[in-house]
Amino acid sequence: MHVGFSLLLLAVILFFKVYNDASIIALLFTLVGYTYGPLLGMFTFGMFTNRTVKDRVIPLLGLASPALTYVLSTHSQEWFWGYQFGFELLLLNGLLMFLGLLLFSRRKNSSAPSISAARVAG
Repeated sequence: MHVGFSLLLLAVILFFKVYNDASIIALLFTLVGYTYGPLLGMFTFGMFTNRTVKDRVIPLLGLASPALTYVLSTHSQEWFWGYQFGFELLLLNGLLMFLGLLLFSRRKNSSAPSISAARVAG
């Protein structure tokens, strides 16, 4: 298995060496923006909020976020006064995922008595 991945990595390196073109690198960064955006949004949501999310909506948001990013990217020149998205698609995608998670989340129930408080009262 290790040898197979090593050969695959070697093939990718040789491909980039032969086709040393900036458009391939730009395409690679664009694809990374679409695939890692939802991960960035989920990570940020988990680190900076104390909210619970309905588990069923997470895969839907993970698909909707890149789709909405694509729509915004393809129509950005028309809708945003000539602005065209570049490598910041990753940030936009992560922000959309974060906002979607925030929309489908709720605060954790902190008003419920803890086990130790129930033992003391009883």
